[in-house]
Amino acid sequence: VRPFVAFVEDLTNWYIRRSRRRFWKSRDEGDTLDALRTLRYVLVQLSKVAAPFTPFISETIYRNLRGENDPESVHLCDFPTARGGARDAKLEREMAAVQTVCRLGRQLRTDNDLKVRQPLSALHVVIADGSLDGDSSWRDVLIGDELNIKKIDYAADEKALADVSYKANFKVLGPKFGPKMKAVAAEIEKATSFPISIDGIEITIDDVVVRRTPKEGMIVANEGAIVVGLETALTPELVSEGIAREFVSQVQNLRKEAGYSVSDRVNITVESDGEVVAALEVHKGYVTSELMADSLVYGEVAGDAGDLNGHKTKISVVRID
Repeated sequence: VRPFVAFVEDLTNWYIRRSRRRFWKSRDEGDTLDALRTLRYVLVQLSKVAAPFTPFISETIYRNLRGENDPESVHLCDFPTARGGARDAKLEREMAAVQTVCRLGRQLRTDNDLKVRQPLSALHVVIADGSLDGDSSWRDVLIGDELNIKKIDYAADEKALADVSYKANFKVLGPKFGPKMKAVAAEIEKATSFPISIDGIEITIDDVVVRRTPKEGMIVANEGAIVVGLETALTPELVSEGIAREFVSQVQNLRKEAGYSVSDRVNITVESDGEVVAALEVHKGYVTSELMADSLVYGEVAGDAGDLNGHKTKISVVRID
């Protein structure tokens, strides 16, 4: 059951969430159909795998999605068999690394109070095991969109992101070196990379405690062979885009609260200061497209003002009948 639960997590919080725009009626109808067919196939196979554990919800999912020539019940289906030849091990390793980079980036934003809707200029990635070698274009699109980053740089050495020092892990190395441990610890502190050999015993990065002091203007996190660093400096252009993205989020919430469907067209009126107005004008195309808005105008709005990235702002959203 454990891998089954892990798969559901990947399906819902990665594939489906990352593919939401593909499920909408897009300009590329073929891509939308591909996304829907893939999701249907996965859910039907998933219902068969889950049927012995969750018989009723599996039956409901299956009956909603089965084809005309399929058995009437999921419990009349053969249990799925694996098709090993259909797996792409390299792609799986790359996607796992991408997910780790995104997880570390989101954690850095959370720990340092940097909203995901606020764009940042650059993300630096160091992956010591080479799992992200080769063409990075598709990965950069995913990472950039997931973390709201303008540029992604790959480095071979994490010292480009932080000052790195090493200390011996006495619990691990003590039993191996005994009374020589103090001298071994001194050698480890002098080391600049790993593995190293002392008295014929190999010491790897897993045998030491790594201390990282981020470079100025950088925040850093790591997991295993992956180290990521976010540049935190905000330019006026990044601040402006952050305002526009936060505005879109707030209006989407207003649409939901009003009971509007995703396809309803709206007119939007905004009352705020000059910085907000300027940001919305610069990004007007993005804002109106995301919000299905026919108009975005500025004027007096009734009610109490809310907070929009530190700016008092009133917003009116009216559905077009």
